[in-house]
This record gives sequence, structure tokens and C-alpha cells, in this order.
Amino acid sequence: MKKIFPLLFVVMCLQVQSQFVNQLVFKKIFTAHEVDSVLTAATGISGVFPTTYGAKVYKVIYNTVNGDSTPTTASGLLVVPVGAPCKSPMMSYQHGTVTRKSDVPSRFQGEWFIALAGASKGFVSLMPDYLGLGDGPGMHPYQHAQSAATCVIDLIRAAKEVVDTLGAPVNEQLFLFGYSQGGHATMAAHQMIQEKFDNTMHVTASAPMSGAYDLSGVMSNVMVSDSAYPSPYYLPYLLFGYNSVYHLFAQDSDIFVHPFDTNLHPLYDGTHSGGSIDNIMPNVPKLVMKQNQIDSFINYPQTNFFREKLRESDSYNWTPNSPVRMYYCQGDRSVSYHNAEVAYQHFIQNGATMVDTVDVNPNLDHYPCAQFAILNAVYWFDSLTFKPLASTVNATNSTSSSSPNGSATINPTFGDTPYSFAWSNGDSTTAITGLSAGTYYVTITDQSMCTHIDSAVVQLISGLQNEVLTNVRIYPIPSNGKVTIENTDMNDHLLTPEVLDMSGRLIKTYSVKHDNTIQLYFDDAAQGVYFLHLKAQSGKEIWRKLTSL
Repeated sequence: MKKIFPLLFVVMCLQVQSQFVNQLVFKKIFTAHEVDSVLTAATGISGVFPTTYGAKVYKVIYNTVNGDSTPTTASGLLVVPVGAPCKSPMMSYQHGTVTRKSDVPSRFQGEWFIALAGASKGFVSLMPDYLGLGDGPGMHPYQHAQSAATCVIDLIRAAKEVVDTLGAPVNEQLFLFGYSQGGHATMAAHQMIQEKFDNTMHVTASAPMSGAYDLSGVMSNVMVSDSAYPSPYYLPYLLFGYNSVYHLFAQDSDIFVHPFDTNLHPLYDGTHSGGSIDNIMPNVPKLVMKQNQIDSFINYPQTNFFREKLRESDSYNWTPNSPVRMYYCQGDRSVSYHNAEVAYQHFIQNGATMVDTVDVNPNLDHYPCAQFAILNAVYWFDSLTFKPLASTVNATNSTSSSSPNGSATINPTFGDTPYSFAWSNGDSTTAITGLSAGTYYVTITDQSMCTHIDSAVVQLISGLQNEVLTNVRIYPIPSNGKVTIENTDMNDHLLTPEVLDMSGRLIKTYSVKHDNTIQLYFDDAAQGVYFLHLKAQSGKEIWRKLTSL
């Protein structure tokens, strides 16, 4: 019988009873190999994002608010890693300008593959569609800082409500980044989180890229200049979007000259692309506006209502307390790098110590710049995530078999503090004492539920064994499968050597053919850490940790 719906393409709609999640729609599972294929097709470069994990993709319809604070819903993309061994950091990517409601991440359009790449690197990845786009009702309030910020934050909240049930719990790390319009939204979201939600979520770092942070200054000067602009449809988009929030004008003819007072607005219904709108626009954006509106905007910057609302959406009027790195290209003709300069100077003057700007390539324009800026941001974030849990162990040998007094101390490094410890003798502290000779294993677990196993070897050191230890050489360590043991003390012969694995399981025993030199071969053992157990004729024991290459 012909299968009409392959398993991986079955769409499951889940009604979720929660504060923020309205509906969770399972879309698809990607293997790590499939992720790599998608990224290669999207970027044209094989291996541009190293892939580690597979990914599960969901569309989230979630509860949020409009620009006027009335309740509404929005949609976005949620991609979680498959098989990540620990709790995952979370990243939210804010996409660039689109005018069609369908050109959004939750429809697998545009920049959606960035979330896929993030999940394959171990991040729980989010991408809001923004208000009025995707499955969201109404007009999109283009470049409106407050609604963009709440749209990002409410998707983060929604994701946190469901990730545990999806098998991808998150740790406390949160990264924000976005390009173009997404750069402005990223900066606005970081500001709102810091000022209003820092007790429940803290931004580890953000990377706004080529964003219009200075809407009332740098970008306004561009829009009312006499020069041609690469994407003139931005200006009407901004006017119509802000009008949906602030009701700036009652009729299009109050703002626009004919024929733009009649033919522009229908093109912003969510079904037309920016390119198709540009086809009817003059190259100089301000030519669609009435001269009296332009004069008021230019000559009365402090009292002009539109300029005032743009100032409210300038996204640099705050002081970050966590790292912010603004990426741009000086050759960008759509969103001038002066936006980043204005923001940087404001941050520095107000005492920010963790902000920086990066000119990715001074020769690239807006769209070519994006790929390189995004790659830089992802690699920066990767450097800030918790490093793999590691440790060192210090052991003190016991000097008595009747009253054991050996000890071992574990020193964990990296990972996500605090740590918990589980020793093979039942102890749960960093240091264990009163140990007899033997191997003691410890499992370290950090706050992100990452685990790491280490071991300590305690030897019995007394009398003759001090002499035995002094006169026994074991080499090479690490070993390539062959170990030589030299014993220069012929008065205390070595007995049967044993090789054990990390769990204490006996791997192999060897017969002693020569008392002064023994060669052991365990090249058939897998690469890893092993223990060599030697016993002298006197009854004293010797332990050595070996590493097989």
C-alpha cells in the first residue's frame, strides 16, 4: 500500500495548557547529516556550520501583546537538539525585513536554517516571526522596539514552558542575535530583559548586526535625504507600521502624495514582496510623502510626533551589563554602520564595559555582509558557552593496611557550576579520606546535568614497597599498546601483572618470564584509560594509570 504521509512529515498539533504557549506544532526531525545538507544548500558552502546533533523542529503559536499592549498571538520557530548530553543554552535569532506573511522562519523561509544550525551545535534555538507575520493577525509594526522586544521575550517564555517535555531542557545561558531589522529587535529585547526581566532571565551575550538602532537620527536623515536608497519600500513600511500602533494619520492622503496615497497601502497586505513594492516606488524614498510632512519632520525634530515616536524606538538608550558585540560592514548602503557608532559611543559614555563593535568587512554591502556577520556571532557565542566538564585528581597513598589513611581530592574545572560528586565508596564531597589501597571512581555532575568520570589510585606505601616503587620503571605512558616494566631489585620479585579498565574490570593477566624486565602487550584494547596492577613477592601492591593510544 502506498504511503501518502511519510513518518517524518507528519504534522502534529498539540493544544498546550500554559501561560504563553497557545499551540505547538511538530514539523520535522532532521538528522545531523540532513542538517548539514540544508546548511550547504542555504549558504553554498559545505561545512560552514559544524554539525553535531540532529534537530527537532516545531512551530509555536504563543500569547503576547500588540504595540498598544492588547492581547494577541504570534508565531515562531523552535528547534531543539536531539541527543545533547547536557542541558542546553538557548539562543534567539531575529530575522531581517520581510513584507510577506509567509516569508518567515516558521514556514521554513528566509533565515530559518540559522535556528537549525544552532540546534545542531547544541543550542535550543528560537526565531520569532514578529507580530503580524506568519500566523500572527494584523499589520506588522515594522521597527517598533517595544512590540519587537515583547515578541522575542514571550517566545523565550513559551519555549521554556515546553522544552523539558521535548527532551531538551535548558540551562541559564541565553544568547540573542539578529541581522538588519533583527539587529534592532535584538538590541530592544536585550534592553527590555535587562530592565524588566533580569530576575527571571539574563542575557549571557547579544550580537546585534547591521541594525537601525538610531531610527530618529541616522536612519531618519537617510530617509529624508535627496539621495537614492537601495530599498525605498522601508519608509512606507515604517509609516504604515507605526500608524497601526499610534494612529498617526487618518487617511493615507494626509501623508502621501498621489498616486502613492492609493496604490501603496494595498501592497502592504502581507502578500507582496519588498521588491514588488520597490517597483512602484521612486528611488528617493521621501518623494512619496507630502512636502509639509517632510518639512515638519526636518524643521521641528523635538515636537514632530513621528520623530518623537521614532526616538521611543531608538534601541541604544540604555547601558548593557552583559556583553554586546555589534557587527556591521562599512560598505552597507541600506543600514549605515553609523548606527553602531552612535550606540557604541552612548554605551561607553554611560559606563558600559562589555560592549564592542566589529567591522566584518569594510567592502561588503548589506546582504553580502549578513552571512559573515552571522558566522562571527555564532562562533563568538560558542566561545562563551560552558566548556566541557573536566577535572584533575590528587591522591595520597596509605601508609598502613591496618589503619588506612589514604585520601583523594577531585578538582573539577569548566562546566556549569555548582557541581555534585558521587564517589564509588558512597561519599559525596570533594575530598575523601581514610582510604585503603585501591581505585576510587568519582562521577561529577554540573548544574547543566553534564557528567564526567574520573578516578584516583591509592597505593599502600610501607617498608619494602617504598624500595619496590623506587626501583620499578614503567614506560612508555601513554602507551601505543606495549608497556615495559623494569625491576632492578632482584630481592623482591614481581608476580602476575594485571591490566584493568576504568570500571575495575580485569582486561588481561600476564605471566612473568624475567624478573628484571617484563613486556606487556595490550594493543587489542580500545583507546582509553587503563590501570596496571603489579604485586611483589613481598605482598606489596603497585598501581599505575596507563593511557592507551
